Amino acid sequence: MKDNGHKGPQSVSTLLSRITNEQGWRQQLDTHSLFLHWDKLVDKTTSTHARPLKIVNNVLWLEIANSAWMQQLQFQKVQLLEIVNNSLRLSRLEDIRFVLTNSDQTVERNKQTVHFIQPSPAAQESFQKQIAGIEDEEIRESLMSLWYQSHSCQRG
Repeated sequence: MKDNGHKGPQSVSTLLSRITNEQGWRQQLDTHSLFLHWDKLVDKTTSTHARPLKIVNNVLWLEIANSAWMQQLQFQKVQLLEIVNNSLRLSRLEDIRFVLTNSDQTVERNKQTVHFIQPSPAAQESFQKQIAGIEDEEIRESLMSLWYQSHSCQRG
């Protein structure tokens, strides 16, 4: 068995905290939070014409509605990167790249809307009890946020 410098059994919360740090999950949750908050980070016009697509190697890829907006956002790239990085607590993006949206996909995606349906108080309480043993408050809050978002966001 590998000696990790710890003697005796460890609590689940200690193990979870260590694993989330070692695996970089905290930073990933932080970075990917901008997908959820995009509409609040940028103005309404920008959010209408540009959407986060993916993050690869600390580079944010944005889907852009058309070439005119791509050129406009290219001029605002440094400012946009600063806005995004200021919203992050644990991570930093190095660059933003742009890709034109396939217009057929855009029409289909615009037909689908995201609905937020609050999970029942009983379900929320049940999950809070499950994570109550985690000592690290920040991890507990992140897990609760992730659980809440995954249970309340429905595309239809």
